[in-house]
Amino acid sequence: MITVSDPIIWSARILNYLEKSFVFGAAFTNRNYEGEIKDAGSTVRLLQVGPVTVKDYAGTVDNPETLTDSAINLVIDQQKYFNFVVDDVDARRSVLQLVDEGSKNAARAISDVRDKYVGSFHSAIDAGNAYGTDAAPITIGFAAGETSPYAAFLELTQKLDEADVPTVDRRIVLPPWFIRGLKTEFGNRASNLGDNITQNGMAGQVDGVTVYQSNNVASVGNAKYKIMAGIPVITFADAIVKTETLRSQTQFGNLIRGLHVYGAKLTHPRAMAVGTFNRGQLSK
Repeated sequence: MITVSDPIIWSARILNYLEKSFVFGAAFTNRNYEGEIKDAGSTVRLLQVGPVTVKDYAGTVDNPETLTDSAINLVIDQQKYFNFVVDDVDARRSVLQLVDEGSKNAARAISDVRDKYVGSFHSAIDAGNAYGTDAAPITIGFAAGETSPYAAFLELTQKLDEADVPTVDRRIVLPPWFIRGLKTEFGNRASNLGDNITQNGMAGQVDGVTVYQSNNVASVGNAKYKIMAGIPVITFADAIVKTETLRSQTQFGNLIRGLHVYGAKLTHPRAMAVGTFNRGQLSK
């Protein structure tokens, strides 16, 4: 039975709500080290194994080589909290229902913040996989001198091809205006880019690449959009480390507060590409 005073239940429910609007998380993150978070400031060691040498066979085999490994530190350095009260006077409906709705709103707000956080990893992508720069962004549109949305999409996938990124499970996160441009360009041509956006932002597929939509695509000066494409190589770990439900000391009501910690690391910078784009004329 769910009660207002059960922090374990509310932690689980808040984590569930967090996942539903985490678009960049759904697109680009993995949770391989999720269970290793203890508290804010924790460091998670991400082990990576080095390459294996392939040699010509001429009747004999050399001594086996020793695999090398290295470690990258993922620091849990992000801390966010929520703190709200359900006043007894306002609790005309079930107190549990009001607390649950408040928890949903808190989760949506936190998820928006961490979505922008993962979207900021565009700066960690290998420079060789960049298309356009802050000094010379690519203008997306259909006017003279502009680059069509699909042509820009192909430039990014070509960057992935040239970096030997697997074609399986590729993703891209686009702002709404870019998806509008793709749909305008495709017109009546066959496409798996749907009209409905799922709860986690998935909008369909283009050339086997899963397309997500988000308003949190990083923008420099609200003009230059940093569009990321690739596979899920951003290791992300988070936890609700504290949830408290108690009676308010200053008013008659139930107080609910929680502390959410997280961190992320781009482990393979060559496995992603980034485009720097301006919005041009999107109508034909």
